[in-house]
Amino acid sequence: MKIAFLYAGQGSQYVGMGQELYDDHAVVRERVDQASDILGYDVKDILFHDEDKLNDTRYTQPLMFVLYAAITDLLRLNGIESTHTCGLSLGEYGALYDAGCITFEQGLHLLEQRGAHMAAASDHVKGAMTAILGGDAQMLEQLVANAPGYVTIANYNTYGQLVISGEQTAVNYVAESALEQGAKRAIPLNTSGPFHSALMNEAALAFAGDLERTAFQAANKHLLVNVTGDYLAGDLATILTEQITHSVRFYQMIERLLEDGVYTFVEIGPKRVLGGFIKKINRTVTILNVEDRASLETTRTTIGG
Repeated sequence: MKIAFLYAGQGSQYVGMGQELYDDHAVVRERVDQASDILGYDVKDILFHDEDKLNDTRYTQPLMFVLYAAITDLLRLNGIESTHTCGLSLGEYGALYDAGCITFEQGLHLLEQRGAHMAAASDHVKGAMTAILGGDAQMLEQLVANAPGYVTIANYNTYGQLVISGEQTAVNYVAESALEQGAKRAIPLNTSGPFHSALMNEAALAFAGDLERTAFQAANKHLLVNVTGDYLAGDLATILTEQITHSVRFYQMIERLLEDGVYTFVEIGPKRVLGGFIKKINRTVTILNVEDRASLETTRTTIGG
């Protein structure tokens, strides 16, 4: 059976995420305790009690990765492994762990650095992000090309749901024009910066050095990446640097998986955001998730192992 593991991005976190799995499974507790030793702060306390820190990108990024890795390890212990893997933005690092490209410790250090660089860059630029619902991608790309100022499509989430990012005036222009041309809604996002746009170039340049010093391993399964929406090809450090300033092509990755006969998807981590995106692309596939006791049992029963 072909199975794709999917890892959601920043914004899906919530206080208490993973707590049932932590209570029930030693491997999850071991990962949380190991992360506390590596990062030098109480990961368990932030995950389960500290909303302010959990929503600070400096903590969100490494702590989401803790959950990605812990659940991936838990599934392996239950005989459930992916044949294909990908993530959305931050979630791409869960896929890198799943594919054996990085160790747990490498992932924590990379995301600690990535979070710090993105937070610092956000302090130095003014920008905005807005979700456009019910709009056509081609129409939105045309509006972006003609906007007065810098704006880009940051996320191709699913059909009829894209995110734009850039200078506030340009973002407003595209959002208003999209509504005039038939989009249903334009929702400003509460983000700390204009992510996945050229305005984050400072973060990308800073992170490039961290990535160049990282010894990546070759992927041991089919790994898709955000910047192309296709399978990994080329230098991973370059691709991860570009990811900070380039569009996330999530629905293109799902289209590629469907083309290759992948019809079972397991979303790993909090909430079921990615599963909702996939349903708009293809409603006939099997979509599972693992974030708590009940969802783990459903996945075990459905897939076996």
